[in-house]
Amino acid sequence: IGQQPRDSLRSGEPPGQPALPAQKEKSVKRLVLSLFFVCAFAALTISTAFASPPNLTGTWRVQQTGPNGTMMSTIVLTQNGNTVVGRNAANGNGFSGQFVDDSKINGKWNGPGGAGWLTVYASPNGHSFNGSWGYNGRKENGTFVANKILPPSPITAKGTWNLTGAGGPVMFGGRMACKESGKAVVCVSGGIALNGAFKATDKVRGKWNSTQGSGWFSFWFNGDNNSFNGLWGRGADTSPPIGRFVGQRSLNG
Repeated sequence: IGQQPRDSLRSGEPPGQPALPAQKEKSVKRLVLSLFFVCAFAALTISTAFASPPNLTGTWRVQQTGPNGTMMSTIVLTQNGNTVVGRNAANGNGFSGQFVDDSKINGKWNGPGGAGWLTVYASPNGHSFNGSWGYNGRKENGTFVANKILPPSPITAKGTWNLTGAGGPVMFGGRMACKESGKAVVCVSGGIALNGAFKATDKVRGKWNSTQGSGWFSFWFNGDNNSFNGLWGRGADTSPPIGRFVGQRSLNG
């Protein structure tokens, strides 16, 4: 019996036969599309993982160790994308480097004393870094740590504070949420309401009320403007203070 043409089997081909050409083509297309989306997702994940290195532009105080001991210096850094360049005006050293991931910089230094390499690890917020350095062709000669010189925050009571106080028979503390309008300051901490105003550029004074009584309070901001010290008392604001309290700004709400 002669072999039956394959096309005549399309409508009733027994189970278990190899996939038909049309089915093979569909399977291949599905496989290609699957691989495409997997590769695209992997590429997106990799680019996202290295999408936002911290910004190091600014003036920095650096403490460096080396063969000659420990020294402090001030450097200025400028960042453009993933590239960072800098200069130490005091000794003429220059720096350049490139982020190789979101925290690590491979760099170089050069100046009157020679030239070499740098490995820098930056903090996520871009306010500090640390690393090691050496001369070209040599192993590590020393390490360094640095902090960005930041301007103080503007003085404002607005926000959320972590409050700790003492006075009378018990300690008290917790969260304190404050609003500010012009010189007026209104705060709430638990069942205590505070109504005050700026009496100086860095000092707030006012009255507090609660189911436990009422009295006066006064607090003044420290140099960083993200913390304060204060006094409180009961009754008229001419009464002597009963205790003290301190506040630290809650940076995460």
